[in-house]
Parts: sequence; C-alpha cells; structure tokens
Amino acid sequence: MELPSAFCWSKFGAEAGEPSNQIIRRKEYERRANDGTFLWGIGNSIRPSLAVLLQSCGSPEVLFTPMLSRPASIDVAPAEVVLWQKAVGLDGNSYEIPAFSAITSRPPVRGSVARHFALVCSSGSDLYESVPGECQFNVDSVRNLATGSPVGPSQVTSVVKLERRVGSSGRSYRVAFRAHLVSPFLVSLYSPLTVPRDLRWSEVRRNLDVEESTRRLLDLRDSIVTQQPTMTLF
Repeated sequence: MELPSAFCWSKFGAEAGEPSNQIIRRKEYERRANDGTFLWGIGNSIRPSLAVLLQSCGSPEVLFTPMLSRPASIDVAPAEVVLWQKAVGLDGNSYEIPAFSAITSRPPVRGSVARHFALVCSSGSDLYESVPGECQFNVDSVRNLATGSPVGPSQVTSVVKLERRVGSSGRSYRVAFRAHLVSPFLVSLYSPLTVPRDLRWSEVRRNLDVEESTRRLLDLRDSIVTQQPTMTLF
C-alpha cells in the first residue's frame, strides 16, 4: 500500500475500559449501520493542522496504527466512563451524531471544559480489509504537516506529511486500517453523560454482542434531552 503524501495519523489502544480489538469490531458495526460513516473519538483538537491538510486535499485519509506501548491502567479500567451526546462541526454548526455512533471516553478532568473530539470517517469497505497486505511506516519518515517538526511520542492523533526517505532509528508502526475524512471532518463533543457500570463496554462485552451493547448505550443517549451549545467549542 502506497502511503498518501499527507494524512491524519491516529494511534489506538485500550480506551474507556474497552480493549482495542473490541473498539475495531464496534467501529466496523458502526460503519455498516451508518452506511459507511463512523466517528473516531480523540482527546485533542487537530483543527489548525487539519485546516492545512484540507487546503490541499478535500477528502484526506486517516491511517490508524496500534500503539506500541502498553495501555495505561486508567484506560484499561477507568473509575468512570462518559458517553458524549452532542457535537459541533468545524463550521460552528450543530452536528447530528449518526444514529448508530456511540463515543465514550474517560470523563473530563475536574474543573476543565467538558469536551472531547471525534474524527468523522467514511469507508466503503470492511475496516479489516481496508489495508491490503502488510503496510507500515517509520516514525522518522513523517513530520508534523503544519510545523515540520518530528512527531512526538505523546501525539496520539496528528496530521503529518510523508518525507521521501526511510527512517532508520525510529520505531515502525503497522497500519491496521484506513478511511477518508468527510465533512465536517472533525467535531467537538460536549454534554457528557455518565455511563452506568452495567452498560460499560468492560462489563457488557462478555455477555452481549456488539450490536446489542451499542443499542443499549444509544437508548441511554436518546433518552436524555440536552440544550444546544452557546459557545465555540474548538
């Protein structure tokens, strides 16, 4: 697989008590149920660098690679999990979360603005089949698109450009699956709802299939009425 000259790069691992293999299974179900669309939650806004990418590519790609380090205990077994109910797009307009999309995370840090972010992704093929054969790249072979600086180990999601050279000292990342980013590309999430323990992925995945466990979370989200935002969330 030939890498794009510039792309969004997101590393993934355990999140909100959900192991990475379960996350991918759920996102594939979400993609199928939403006619190709799925939302991928991220903890940071990449708005400035994404704007640079969109200037040269109207529908850029996002490549997903497994994290190389072991997941933190707070991601494997968080004390609390929240479900995000509302979203605002890059244009500042309210964005309707797709009917079968459920985005969970650890709760916001106490005293901070309650928000999270998500990439708006689309793929016409099974996520497990979106990358033919073995594909990987060295961290030395990419740079942050907006600044040209190396990609730091703490950058979980970034926008990068491919350097036409092969890195030799950096670590290699395997591309597990890929998709396109589609309008509005990135959304800011707000209005978090605490997920009851018996509905958390870590609890239900042993007893329910992906469809049923997702439906129960969506029923919880749809039962709550929230107000629209009155401020810029990016």
